[in-house]
Amino acid sequence: MQRQIIIIGAGIAGLSAARALTAAGHVVTLVESSDRAGGRVASDRIDGFTIDRGFQIYLSAYPEGPALLDLRALDLKAFMPGARVWNGRSSVTIAHPFREPLAALVGIVRGIAGGFLPPSDALRMLPFVRAALRGPSDQPGAACGVGARARLRAAGISDRTINTFFRAFFGGVFFDSSLETDASRLDFLLRMFAEGFACVPAKGMGEIAAQLTRSLPRTAQLRLSTKAEAIEMGRVRLASGEVLDADSVIVATGAHELRRFAPNLPEIHWCGTLSAWFATPEPSRLPSWLVLNGSGLGAFNHGAAMSAIAPEYAPSGRGLFVANTAKLPSDPDRSRETAEDMRRTLQQILGRAATDGWKLVALQRIERAIPRQWPSDLAGRLPASLGSRVFVAGDHLEDASINGAMRSGRLAASACLRSLA
Repeated sequence: MQRQIIIIGAGIAGLSAARALTAAGHVVTLVESSDRAGGRVASDRIDGFTIDRGFQIYLSAYPEGPALLDLRALDLKAFMPGARVWNGRSSVTIAHPFREPLAALVGIVRGIAGGFLPPSDALRMLPFVRAALRGPSDQPGAACGVGARARLRAAGISDRTINTFFRAFFGGVFFDSSLETDASRLDFLLRMFAEGFACVPAKGMGEIAAQLTRSLPRTAQLRLSTKAEAIEMGRVRLASGEVLDADSVIVATGAHELRRFAPNLPEIHWCGTLSAWFATPEPSRLPSWLVLNGSGLGAFNHGAAMSAIAPEYAPSGRGLFVANTAKLPSDPDRSRETAEDMRRTLQQILGRAATDGWKLVALQRIERAIPRQWPSDLAGRLPASLGSRVFVAGDHLEDASINGAMRSGRLAASACLRSLA
């Protein structure tokens, strides 16, 4: 029997739920308050450059992706498997030991010689990573209640290595350099990085949302610039006053908007970022490795030459570098000062010749980049249901990632189908 299902929010979670529900033969209406689908996964074209909505990546090992995405059509461009790490005096490249064995060996030798990596840490990191790889490959697994920093210290890894490498690297992944993120999320990402590559689609991260949207069948209707105001018994009332009848509802909005439909829910904590996108006159001078600031000095945490990863991100003969920080200035008007501070730090890391002539193309202050994932957050996470036949989807219910959003959409659709059976 065909049912009418309303999905509030057309981000990655909502689109994923719609795919599962329409595949089961039901009619779906997606109600999206903004003027585009995709939620936080978006790209814009500015002066010929592709500018993602903050620094985002797609991990090729994500287990949810192959069932929903045409990865070949996305034309994924892979980052070099490793990072160039700066300690305030010099930098060293730390590479994936299986993908770039020579670079990894050279990096370890230089890291030890330069004081980046104590020899004892080099020995302890291998069993630490092996332990992380034993976990399930299809999901993060249950929260362990221990922060990532405590897990690293329990493995015997020194504060020097934690502060120089792990804080910068996972500070970029989680937009949280505290390393208080639950260690289960650290383990899962270690597995994903070990099994695949960090990538971006050639046309930008927004192409992921665009592809999901294009793949929706005719039994799915997408209504943009349409705000849902309330969920009533078997109905969704829109801000315009229109009422939509529904056999079931999935709320796939951002977690902060859930309280509009259930005011008594606890408030969710977010991690934010500020991304500064610089056009560069000489793309050949840009590094092909992810750049990490392991010194803790200045606002800059991590960055990448997107045009070195995917040349399509920049016009011919130009380069594009994105610099990021999780240290949001309290005064939004000081965002440009923060961007300039990051550029000065990059000048120290990359050299004046590589950073001469940089021009700020876009500056993004994103206060709600990803849900925070501390043990306390996972222990008090929001419910997957708001009542009879009203379900919730979003990466705040899973790992805070594109994979988590897709998984949550699939699980919400499965719960919805069971309730309708």
